[in-house]
Amino acid sequence: MNKSLLATAGLVLATVPAFAATLVSSGYTDPLFLASAAGDSRLFVVEKAGVIKVVGQADPWLDISGKVDTGGERGLLGLAFDPNFSANGRFYVNYIDKTTLSTVVASYTLGADGKGDVNSERTILTVAQPAGRNNHKAGWIGFSAADPGNLYIATGDGGSGNDPDNNAQNLNSNLGKLLRVTPGSAATGGYTVPADNPFVGTAGNDEIWAYGLRNPFRNSFDRTTGDLWLADVGQGAREEVNFASAAAGLGRGANYGWRVREGSIATPGVGGPATPGMTDPLFDYGRDVGGTVIGGYVYRGGADASLEGKYVFGDFVSGGIWSYSGGTMTALDSPFAGFQLTSFGEGSDGALYAVGNGSVYLLAAAVPEPTSALLMALGLAAGCLLTRRRRA
Repeated sequence: MNKSLLATAGLVLATVPAFAATLVSSGYTDPLFLASAAGDSRLFVVEKAGVIKVVGQADPWLDISGKVDTGGERGLLGLAFDPNFSANGRFYVNYIDKTTLSTVVASYTLGADGKGDVNSERTILTVAQPAGRNNHKAGWIGFSAADPGNLYIATGDGGSGNDPDNNAQNLNSNLGKLLRVTPGSAATGGYTVPADNPFVGTAGNDEIWAYGLRNPFRNSFDRTTGDLWLADVGQGAREEVNFASAAAGLGRGANYGWRVREGSIATPGVGGPATPGMTDPLFDYGRDVGGTVIGGYVYRGGADASLEGKYVFGDFVSGGIWSYSGGTMTALDSPFAGFQLTSFGEGSDGALYAVGNGSVYLLAAAVPEPTSALLMALGLAAGCLLTRRRRA
């Protein structure tokens, strides 16, 4: 087993806030996520009931509430924009279907009004959920710049304490996993399995990329490196954050240990010694710090030097927000009380946001991209300077 790089006892807990959050927008109903598309300055807020709104606009951008079950931890749980969204207008959602109670990952395209066309849905993939259990649905989906064209899908173990069906360790189940597929076209939907997925041609479901997960509700890819940060909600003792670098294969075939392991320890009352090949988290923390980890992002906005290159995440139970770097968790100023923070989000420019309690907050801005006028002015200034030097 790979030794855990850090456990709570090895973490340095700093408590000096690094910034103050700024309220951007409010009035949302159960907001669970915020996303943006490359090259698009708009911020899209996902509401649990099945509605997506654009910050600053009152009317829904997409409303599929008639399809979505919202009991317990069900709902509209994930949103990802196609890497070519600016050209093809395609985006993807993850929700729990009201009729079947299964996880549905589907794509949509834009209508003539520039909003999501509810009639354009094409199912990419479904995952059956255990009957009568409404928790541990995860729901995050995303694309990595280091792996163009492949969609990553996080699934929870399906619910109830201690994964009673042992789904997370079962390679014949798509629950408790990170899946990786290549979506079919906007006309047909469906998917194909990349040939380099770890269980293609061997025992295990072909869609599985990594396994041993309990409830990886919020995850992210580093916009600069493509590295994967995967936060897995604990059972009753440890909250964990896993890291898989793009250079080392993005965690291909990794077993993150659940239900045998909870974070860096044996799952109390269920687990035991780690089996060969299990991967401990990059770091984990105990219930003295929080109780439900909310995964965030590596900040790459360039406007806050104190956060640049650091991973920012939080906790639902405590409402706390921290940055993490090199073994140190630094507490940041949080606008949330306990049981309010639900997600983080990233603008297309790299600005960092937090979502919860019906509101969107800016945590760290981004350095504005130079405008064409500014670039022209800089070019003229450089030309004048060069001319003066030649004359001199």
